[in-house]
Amino acid sequence: MGKIAFITDSASGFGMDEHPDVFVVPMGVIVNDKEYVDYIDIQTNQFYELLKDYGDGAKTFQPSPQSFHDTYQKAIDSGYTHIIAIHATKELTGTYQSSEMTSREFDIESTVINSQVGDYPLRRMVEEGVKASEAGESYETIVDKIKKLAEDGSLIVYPKNLNQLKNSGRVSRSQGIIAGLLNIQLIIEFEGGNLYPVEKIRSKKKALSFIHEKIKKEVAEDNPSKIGVSYAGEEEEADLMVSWLKEEYPDKTIDKQPLVHVAGVHTGYGTIAIGWVKA
Repeated sequence: MGKIAFITDSASGFGMDEHPDVFVVPMGVIVNDKEYVDYIDIQTNQFYELLKDYGDGAKTFQPSPQSFHDTYQKAIDSGYTHIIAIHATKELTGTYQSSEMTSREFDIESTVINSQVGDYPLRRMVEEGVKASEAGESYETIVDKIKKLAEDGSLIVYPKNLNQLKNSGRVSRSQGIIAGLLNIQLIIEFEGGNLYPVEKIRSKKKALSFIHEKIKKEVAEDNPSKIGVSYAGEEEEADLMVSWLKEEYPDKTIDKQPLVHVAGVHTGYGTIAIGWVKA
């Protein structure tokens, strides 16, 4: 079997040099009218400090075609013979399409996969691919495994800034109702690559209770080995969720990480998200 490189984008939460087999194409954010490329111009702590003060009106931008070209070339120059690219949902970003176009420029066997999600579940897909590669599984087997994970990824999001979410247009089927929900706790979830509202609740206490019950129902169905809690700047709510998960699921690994920058821009400072894949 050849040597497999994994290409992803920074919506996975992978650092630029976190694993030798993982190559990251950085996305970008615009905060307070200034552009920053993820992990190059700005680190996570700096980003959330800025977002706290200048979150309204913050935007994201896609990696340049040259960035994709350079990343593929770097993997090839590093001696890899196969590439598996796993990107944030193509319904909400252009990284999948850009990566697919770039893959055709090179004479190397490659597969580009739409994760249909982002953040922790996307990270887990990459991790499972790396794990399978290190175990000596075939390229074809790993591709099939990741595609199956992409069909089953779960991410429940409790956004903080509904006005920013409305402005970003990132919640399908809700543009007409979000304006009337700005005083309501909204729970959203990925389905088929898009974000949809799953519940509208009038108090934070009831919102958290709903999330707990939803997690219990879906985890019972999916039985993931790991569950991730992501937070946008504020760790207190994440810590409470982590404590509850550890008590509820002592046999599972509970990870905590900062919410990826692109998601933080669209959902606001203070957002938390809970995600997993069936692995």
